[in-house]
Amino acid sequence: MKSRMIVRFMVTALTLGLAINQAYSQSFGEILSGGTGDANMYLENYAAPAINSFGVGLADGWYNTAKAHKLVGFDITTSFNIAKIPDEDYLFEFTRSQFQNLNYRVNGVDQTTAMLPTLVGGEAESGSELYIEGNQTINGVEIQDEIAFDVPSGFDLSNVPLVTGVPTPTVNLGIGLVKNTDLKIRFVPQQTVQGYSFKMFGIGVMHDVKQWIPAIKNLPFDLSGFFGTTTMNAETEIDVDTQDGTTRFSGSGLASFKSNATTVQAIISKKLTVFTPYAAVGFNAVKTTFDVSGDYTLENTNPFAPSSQTISDPIDLTFTGAGGARLTLGARLKLLIFTFHYAYTVQKYNTNSFGVGINIR
Repeated sequence: MKSRMIVRFMVTALTLGLAINQAYSQSFGEILSGGTGDANMYLENYAAPAINSFGVGLADGWYNTAKAHKLVGFDITTSFNIAKIPDEDYLFEFTRSQFQNLNYRVNGVDQTTAMLPTLVGGEAESGSELYIEGNQTINGVEIQDEIAFDVPSGFDLSNVPLVTGVPTPTVNLGIGLVKNTDLKIRFVPQQTVQGYSFKMFGIGVMHDVKQWIPAIKNLPFDLSGFFGTTTMNAETEIDVDTQDGTTRFSGSGLASFKSNATTVQAIISKKLTVFTPYAAVGFNAVKTTFDVSGDYTLENTNPFAPSSQTISDPIDLTFTGAGGARLTLGARLKLLIFTFHYAYTVQKYNTNSFGVGINIR
């Protein structure tokens, strides 16, 4: 049951992280018809908040105490991390002058600027359209007819109770080594679920630094340093074949998503019988890439003036704006060998993390 729950959360996260929901995939060909520059800019604005939330979530859920295991002690801990997407990131500002061929209008009236939904921004305004003017040449292909399509909508997180960002589940195995050191491992072998293929690997080390400081080594609290890094890879196939008037866009390829979150922290905790409050301060480095590979053909199907152009690997995006300093406050409850924990992290994307585990020695 637990593994099924994790898979369901992972599929939800992947759907957001890959930015291939139904609304966007239906518009993928039309947006690319306006050129790869416009497509990359629009997708970057559209997907950034959800992708950043997912990446930040990967940096959490590593620990719930600063005390290392005894030799060969271990824990298995499942956490669900939700990095809150700021309200201002539910929409992004579309500015016509920043796009080469992409235009925006509402009920037929052109707009030079507008606030459009991101992947978590809910429904687009009724009557709103993106369009590419006809009678022009793009990528060597004559676009004779106007290409118009609805503004891509997003998921409406405001309708999902308690979910303020992309849920990021993690499962850690912690093992006690020598010198009050824990080795922590995250591993999900390659899985294929609902058309998505994904895998995850992470490794972390927590070491008791208090033992090396004579002035505090005998004081009744725990102080450790922690380093952890997690990488998740996901892929899904893309198959596009759209036509507007005499303009056709077709092709197939692979959408690839790779997110890496590295964190360095100092952790302090104090065990009070079955209750352990803890705090940590540190820094995250988060990098996510999103690529669409493959060959796609933009063509004018007019039999009197046919032309075509092949576009290879049209999407290549890198997101690095989610890292930075972090401060965590949390608590763990241990009943026999079972643990329950909650932590709140103040950072660019404030994060709630809660979970359960089994802890021995």
